[in-house]
Amino acid sequence: MRKSIQLLLTVGVEGEDEQAHDFARRAIAAVRDAVKVGRSRHPDLTITVHKAVEDPESASS
Repeated sequence: MRKSIQLLLTVGVEGEDEQAHDFARRAIAAVRDAVKVGRSRHPDLTITVHKAVEDPESASS
């Protein structure tokens, strides 16, 4: 039986970056890459990132 579920995740990403760089863009790319790598541990599941955006309430410095 084929099943599907939508999950909501809150992921924190920290790291050093130049002040002028777009850290949100870099962090989103890193999370997408981590999901791609993690899929190899569960090849029977299809995992897709549909949307990844910065949480405006957690604006970083």
